[in-house]
Amino acid sequence: MTRGEDICTAPDRRALTETLRVAAVEGDQVHLVGDRASACRSCAARAGCGAGALTEVIGGQLRVSVPLTLPVSVGDEVMVALPGAAFLGAAALTYLLPPAALALTAGIGAGLGWSDIVTAALCLPVFALTLLPIVRAERRGRVAAELSILGVARRAGGAVP
Repeated sequence: MTRGEDICTAPDRRALTETLRVAAVEGDQVHLVGDRASACRSCAARAGCGAGALTEVIGGQLRVSVPLTLPVSVGDEVMVALPGAAFLGAAALTYLLPPAALALTAGIGAGLGWSDIVTAALCLPVFALTLLPIVRAERRGRVAAELSILGVARRAGGAVP
């Protein structure tokens, strides 16, 4: 059971949930902030995890905007959910597309008998091109648009609803 499941019930059992704090409410948008490494603290594999190490280096807070669907105030802690399918799509785009494109490019280069330096030189622009869909999805807010507020976990004054 994830934190806050007794307060807010996820519509999908495969949804990933997280508690974030309301930083601002502007019109029909809620701006949320949260610690980037909040899940890393409880992970058993954090000592050998590259993502955890990268998060420690980058630091800072995760900032995301979602549509206002519940009455919330600045300082409230809200439970948000991301459908599992949206998470898998983003993970595939980020972690599968670039290596697959590089492997395909290297395989074609080797199959055509190109030298290693030519194949490596061709892999650089291919890698850059595989990052474009990731940047495009981020700019469009595609993954963030899938986030939904499930409920208020804790009000700004510390009261649990």
